[in-house]
Amino acid sequence: MLMPGSWRSLALVVFLSVLGSFLLSCAKDPLRVDRNRPPQTFLVAAPIDTTITEDINYSYRIHLFWRGEDADGYVVGFLWSWDDSSIGAFQFTTKTDSIFEVTVNDSSQLTGGTGINPGNAKAHSFYIRAVDNLGKADPSLTIFNSRAFTASTEPPIVTFLGGPGMIPSGTVEIDTLCDGAPFQVCWFGRDPDGVVTRYRFDVGPYNSPLSADSCAYFNDPSRPGSVALSSGLYTMSVSAIDNANAVGRNNVQFVVNHDPETWFLPKGAPIGHYIQPYYLGQLVNIVGTFAPGDTVLFRSTVWWEWDGEDSHGGCEPNCLSGWNFVLGPGTRNDFDPYIIGFLDTLSVGPPLIRFNNNDPDRMSQAGFTALILDSLDAGTDMIARVASRDCSSRADGTQATFLFHCNFPPKITGLSVTDTLANPDGLITGDEPCKFIAWTSEDFEDGLATFA
Repeated sequence: MLMPGSWRSLALVVFLSVLGSFLLSCAKDPLRVDRNRPPQTFLVAAPIDTTITEDINYSYRIHLFWRGEDADGYVVGFLWSWDDSSIGAFQFTTKTDSIFEVTVNDSSQLTGGTGINPGNAKAHSFYIRAVDNLGKADPSLTIFNSRAFTASTEPPIVTFLGGPGMIPSGTVEIDTLCDGAPFQVCWFGRDPDGVVTRYRFDVGPYNSPLSADSCAYFNDPSRPGSVALSSGLYTMSVSAIDNANAVGRNNVQFVVNHDPETWFLPKGAPIGHYIQPYYLGQLVNIVGTFAPGDTVLFRSTVWWEWDGEDSHGGCEPNCLSGWNFVLGPGTRNDFDPYIIGFLDTLSVGPPLIRFNNNDPDRMSQAGFTALILDSLDAGTDMIARVASRDCSSRADGTQATFLFHCNFPPKITGLSVTDTLANPDGLITGDEPCKFIAWTSEDFEDGLATFA
């Protein structure tokens, strides 16, 4: 049985216990103090910081050395990164040196995705952080453990494998290939300070992917990846990419499709035709022919016949799709030019009429009177030019030409000299002995000379 007053003592003990428990439950966690000091990191062999000295470039292949110190433990490894100092970019290593190969272009620049032309130098930053035996990394990135510098390299060199029967052949400045015939262009690359890893080529609208291939095939359905090239002049650019993503280029030009040939008829001894409108001032209708270098009469109507071919020894189909005709220099109808663009069939007939002549009878029959070359103006060294066009729309690059002149000079037909007396200048009184000269003239075409 409890003594009087004992229950009060017990109640006090219980109260104090509960109060103590309550106070302990309300107390905050004691402050935890991290007594582990972080390690320090030092780059002991690295390029000079190019943010301080901007005119120094270093090789893309660089050997870096580093070390770490820990005042209250020891260093177990390092975290390193290139160009990105965010936590997730670092990689762990136990090495204290390494040889790195950095790039001078981003991969997107190699395919033209950035719109920035590839270069031969690029700025980089290297970061290194020591890690101690408790896993704590150097939190700082200072001049002692980070370095900015510019890496540079020599671009690779592309050389085409040319020679007889290859592109380039070396025999002409620009090679010409048969329209639609298969062909290939091959090359090799070398790099002065590295290795070539990939190539790409661009020709016309086609841009190849990056690959190790050193030949490109064209117009060859039997070759996977063959590129179809239609008639035209092409500049093919081949790029070599090395292990630093540096780019070297070389170009070669070639033509697909030989141009057709054109000539005035008869081939080898061409003639022109004319209709003479005047003779000694009288309207006439005299038809004749003339050779290169001849003179036709003023205001004549002239025409030619012409032809062409596009077989080139059988490597192309002999297919012509029209001709154009230009008189230049030279005009008609008081300085009206005669320029006819490419035309082929004028009338399906019968008979079939093609624009392989400008005979006024046939042009009138087909309803193309604007093609009649009439009423020539006077001129010397007038040149008729005609060119064929093949069925791939390539025109003859060396037009057929026919040089001639228009308008004969007038002639003195009579001359007389007689003695007379006259006072032609009025400087003396009376007449003096003089000569009276008289002449007559004619023009072979319109009959008159305007002055002498």
